[in-house]
Amino acid sequence: MTEKEAINHLYNLWENGEIPNNFTEDHTDYHKAVNYTKEKNQFDFEDFYANIAVIKFGVWQVESDALVGKVGYDYIIADSRFWETQDYNGHLVWSWLIHLTEKNWIDKETVKDLNTAFFFCQDYYKDLKPKNLPYVSTSQTLNIQKQLLEISEELKKKEKVNQNGTSNIDLDNMMKYDELLNNIKYL
Repeated sequence: MTEKEAINHLYNLWENGEIPNNFTEDHTDYHKAVNYTKEKNQFDFEDFYANIAVIKFGVWQVESDALVGKVGYDYIIADSRFWETQDYNGHLVWSWLIHLTEKNWIDKETVKDLNTAFFFCQDYYKDLKPKNLPYVSTSQTLNIQKQLLEISEELKKKEKVNQNGTSNIDLDNMMKYDELLNNIKYL
């Protein structure tokens, strides 16, 4: 099957409601689906997703070129980005593990799976690791991450949500949050 035929086939499936209505050219897996369709001369949605993942850890799916969080939408970390670091109060840590911990959809369960998937990806994509990467403290990263999760859980307990389902910003909670962040303990 040619690329044009594969695109037409996917369009027909989409138009007939046989694949999800968001599975268009803008979908993160669309181009992979086109290639799959070219190779198989057909498109089987379930088989496609069963074969696209190298391995899964909870909501985190390792693919040939990225880690994808299936969190109501696709949260994608490209294969070349697993060695990004940041300075966290004088400590060089893994940036993604801190950044994602600050998302409101991360909790203790999803972060465990994230950590497993993240370190799996560092090994799986090891050929993309920068040669001059300085020492990054994994223990410090996980220590900070754990405390950030605890702070987040503490604040969620005190969060006030109005009848529209939105949080009201509470100055006392914001001051408490700043205080908790300033009291993170380092190894």
